[in-house]
Amino acid sequence: MPMKKRRLSHLPPTAVPITSNDLLAGLRSSKETLEQFRIALASYFGISGDACRLASSGRTALYCLFQGLKARRPARTQVVMPAYTCPAVARVVVDLELQPIFVDLVPETMCYEPDGLEAVVGEQTLAVVLVHPFGIPLAVGETIALAHEADAVVIEDAAQAMGARWDGQPVGTRGDFGLFSLGPGKPISTGGGGITVANDAQATAVLDSGWTHLPEPSNLVSVTAWMRQAAFQLAFQPRGFWAATKMGLHRVGNHESSWGYTVQGLTAMQAGVGLALLPRLDAINAQRRRKARKLQEALGRSPNLRSIFVAEKAEPIFLRYPLLAASEEERESLYEALWAAGMGVGRLYEKSLPAIYKPGTQASFPGAETIARRLLTLPTHHNVTGDDIINVKVVASA
Repeated sequence: MPMKKRRLSHLPPTAVPITSNDLLAGLRSSKETLEQFRIALASYFGISGDACRLASSGRTALYCLFQGLKARRPARTQVVMPAYTCPAVARVVVDLELQPIFVDLVPETMCYEPDGLEAVVGEQTLAVVLVHPFGIPLAVGETIALAHEADAVVIEDAAQAMGARWDGQPVGTRGDFGLFSLGPGKPISTGGGGITVANDAQATAVLDSGWTHLPEPSNLVSVTAWMRQAAFQLAFQPRGFWAATKMGLHRVGNHESSWGYTVQGLTAMQAGVGLALLPRLDAINAQRRRKARKLQEALGRSPNLRSIFVAEKAEPIFLRYPLLAASEEERESLYEALWAAGMGVGRLYEKSLPAIYKPGTQASFPGAETIARRLLTLPTHHNVTGDDIINVKVVASA
């Protein structure tokens, strides 16, 4: 079966079906829109209205959360996190003069290596970060029990998983705190933005402390953020992304300079876009799941690719469809063939966090290194067509 290559068109790795009416909702927003969005989010997550906070990015939301935790537990200086995840998460920890403690992962599940987690959680642990990768919910019970035994908190990083559920409960609402992102290519996007939720009264008090001095964005920042959102919407269309790839703009996120953040609040215009998108989140995620199932069917029992395990209780959203290639060479071969066909495949983070931040230990992280070398992600969004799925089948069968 021949490949059907796209012409002057290239699928982005992720995308959100944002309409002109969604963008107009941002222009019609007011200061009250921020409160309306916050309350709507709390209702969606099934938490109290005062247990949700907004910020200009997921990184800023995490920064504010750690500020609040540091203020309450200044003697604790360590944050436990996966050895493979977004490098910006570790950047926030380092910026606050906390020590990231990396724990290896099991590649087939993306879960913590159990013995590794137990070995590092202790009296210096401020928080344990548990990531739900690609919108796939992970079990959190054992991590919560281990952290709470050491009097530490659990932060569920659901930046890629807003709308995913575990046994019917939204991810981000089982640990002490949940973190979500509204950045480009996330489950819903306002061009930037972050959400933190707390899951009991004590945790809510931490948010009160962390958000006390968060500056409000200026009118100029608000307009700029809306214009950035509009530009992203054009860039995340297949023709727009094709143009972006020709200019090399798709590589921007790989550079350390893109890991920064501005400590300020979400703009009302961004909240307006988010408020328009939120009622459609479940439908958007259902479409992603359908595309993921079709990709899974197309791949069949490919000897070169293996899907990440999804637990029975998990209801994933598949922001991207993750696969592990048989080797790094096989991953690169598949990547090049699918990219040439106009498919927005990704390698995601091409280095483990220990390889970037150089912890002062001689510990090895074979699971994280395996993921960094062999991970391949496929797009699942609304612009993926039947021909794109055929291309995946052709390449995987070659």
